[in-house]
Amino acid sequence: MESLHTVSICIFFVFIFWTYSSVKADLNENRDENTDWKWAVKKIQELEQKVKVQDERISTLEKRPTESDWASMEDLKKTIQKQTDRILMLEARIYELEAISEVENNDSLNESSPLRKIIHYAEKQTDQSKRSLVRKARLLLQPTTVPVETVAFFAYFSTHNPPSTHHHILAFDTVITNVGKAYHPHSGTFIAPRTGLYVFTWTIRLWGDSYHTSELLVDNNVVNTIYLDPNNHIDGSVTGTVVVLVNQGDDVLVSTGSDFNNGDIKSDTVGRSSFAGWILM
Repeated sequence: MESLHTVSICIFFVFIFWTYSSVKADLNENRDENTDWKWAVKKIQELEQKVKVQDERISTLEKRPTESDWASMEDLKKTIQKQTDRILMLEARIYELEAISEVENNDSLNESSPLRKIIHYAEKQTDQSKRSLVRKARLLLQPTTVPVETVAFFAYFSTHNPPSTHHHILAFDTVITNVGKAYHPHSGTFIAPRTGLYVFTWTIRLWGDSYHTSELLVDNNVVNTIYLDPNNHIDGSVTGTVVVLVNQGDDVLVSTGSDFNNGDIKSDTVGRSSFAGWILM
């Protein structure tokens, strides 16, 4: 009886083991043969590969310079370029000063002259801006003069003028040129804006029974006098010119003289009576 009970228990465990093995085999067989399962496994593998690639790209990007880093590097490059340009300018300036110093000492241009140094310096440069600096230095070797502040005027009578009296100021009313605005047509007076050597010229046209003496005055002093008497024979003109030192603020004008004044001073399209002046130095 007891042996039968033992045999029954053994048969039960054998059945249980067989049943588990069969179920496991069916599961493995179904998983291997299930198309959806294979597709899911494939997609998971693809996603794992994409995640791996993304991780590698993120790692690479993290190693690249940031926008701030790029900006800092650009600023550094600009600073270095400015310092380099400044050094080149200072070097060129040194050559300029050396050249000017030797020119002022009346040194001749020989192989060791500043000009040769500048030429040699220019030949060593490859950048166009560097050669431009040297050309500027060479220009400084040329003799230069300071330009005089320009003063000039020209005016004439717009019509015939009847100044038959003595010491009558001739106010030439039509102004063509008045650089410096020193000529005043209403009074016929030029007021020197600065001290300097000036040239003045005036022309008087006469015909018929007219005759006139005219004078150019500087600070009420007669500098030059001209005279014309057509004597009813010609229609002509006479011109006077002076070169005179004029002080700043002095008046310069043309007037009739103290003698021999009669009739109209003519001025029209046939011939103008005029007054002009300009500074020399």
